[in-house]
Amino acid sequence: MDKALEGIRVIEFSHVVSGPFCGMLLGDLGAEMIKIENPGTGDYTRTAGAKTPEGISLWYPAFNRNKKSITLNLKEPKAKEIVRSLIAESDVVLENFRPGLLDEMGLGYENLKEINPRIIMASISGFGKTGPYEKKTAFDMTTAAMSGFMAVNGLPDLPMKTGPAISDFLAGLYGALAIVSALRYRDHTGKGQFIDVSMMDSAMSILESAFAELTVLKREPKRIGNRRPNNSPSTVFKAGDDYIYIAALFQTHWEKLCRLMQREDLLAVAEYKTMQDRYKCADEIEEIVANWVKGQTAEEVLKKLEEELIPCARVNRLQTVLDDPNVKARNSIVEFDYPGVGKYPVVAFTPRFSEIATTVQRPPLLGEHNSEVLGELLGYSVEELKKLKSEKII
Repeated sequence: MDKALEGIRVIEFSHVVSGPFCGMLLGDLGAEMIKIENPGTGDYTRTAGAKTPEGISLWYPAFNRNKKSITLNLKEPKAKEIVRSLIAESDVVLENFRPGLLDEMGLGYENLKEINPRIIMASISGFGKTGPYEKKTAFDMTTAAMSGFMAVNGLPDLPMKTGPAISDFLAGLYGALAIVSALRYRDHTGKGQFIDVSMMDSAMSILESAFAELTVLKREPKRIGNRRPNNSPSTVFKAGDDYIYIAALFQTHWEKLCRLMQREDLLAVAEYKTMQDRYKCADEIEEIVANWVKGQTAEEVLKKLEEELIPCARVNRLQTVLDDPNVKARNSIVEFDYPGVGKYPVVAFTPRFSEIATTVQRPPLLGEHNSEVLGELLGYSVEELKKLKSEKII
């Protein structure tokens, strides 16, 4: 056994991002992931997002590697019976369906723990299970807005969400951490439990000291775009051929930068004496640096800055990231063959272990593992499986 979650079986009722991403991480660590999807349609992302000319979604494979797919029409009593049989043979249930949906179907935690008292159920939702927003529908953009994230992210006159769905991914990460913790707890106590993960809480958790600044200092943190709080220069600059980020955070960085620019006179300016002083004068300092940068190529500027150990980086395009020698050295990008697409690149499981193995196998086709899971695990015969399909249960 070289995979941390080998021998752990997870039943996944999830779609779009947060739940599938959580399940993907568990699968990377060796858990047997059985994803339950609607017959005929499957996860929403199978038909959404960017598609190949043949109409194959590139979104679904991004979050659903290392899983088995079975199809069940959960409106049918027989399908619910199959689910209950699976729960009896499993360790974890993961879900991010519409709040309350599984409870309405008789498949909520209170029902499932009667079948399997050791079951761990993790529920990811927009706002959690204990507040007045429990039933409120959520997407990343709405939880980013409501959590305060957009209040501190963006331009001074324009709140912004992130490009990727950050609250979905954070909730998925927290969900995976919580599930692993609950499995460890069960090892000690024999007890299963219910895990409640909120996307809004997840987004709130990364706002640094914003809530303390509001409470203690009585001030709202400001949106500052690409700037780093309380430092200048620390933002994106346009060189002759590309964008670069310069982060002259410490006093030594500022002094070295002034010498590189042949502007030692700036060191004598009283208004630029400390980091806090320079931040108050960020607009004029950034203009000085921008004028120095724009007459050179990005490579020229970066070479000079790196020689002086001033933090800096090119704002990489995605192809540059794929070609990056550090990315290649760490095998950060791995590939699997996805039917109808060919080579599909994904980011490998991010932590690296000295002993534990992780895995990346292609995502399943819809219902690909019906026979394996229902036949081999639950003992359904070929004839019974044909009957379930003819009755549109699977």
